[in-house]
Amino acid sequence: MRDMRFAKINVRVRDLDAAYAYTRDVLKAELLREKNNTPFGDMFLVRLGGLIIEVLAPDAPDSNLAKIIATRGEGIDSIGYYVDDTAAAADALKGNGARFSSVDERLAWVHPKNPLSLSIELMNSNLVKLVPED
Repeated sequence: MRDMRFAKINVRVRDLDAAYAYTRDVLKAELLREKNNTPFGDMFLVRLGGLIIEVLAPDAPDSNLAKIIATRGEGIDSIGYYVDDTAAAADALKGNGARFSSVDERLAWVHPKNPLSLSIELMNSNLVKLVPED
């Protein structure tokens, strides 16, 4: 789709503190958002070489993210794109054969059971901002 603009990569890890220390001390990544808790788990956000990376870790041993890591392992979880209209972008991809695990006004998630084995996150650029605008 032409109106999808790259936003971020989501990476799942078991140990958020170790990932945080590595990105800070070894990679010298720019911290964009401190460690905090989200509905998906604990996370932080960095910029490394122009790439925005959201690092997610389970906040409980029985969380959905913990279950995903147990079955699929750590690593790249999803790629996020900005779109102007989440529903329209989802409808266009559905018309091409994509399946979605959820769609709402803010976010839409392409189901990871696809040939890329990867979730694709569509974020409404009018409602979701990863980094505050200058």
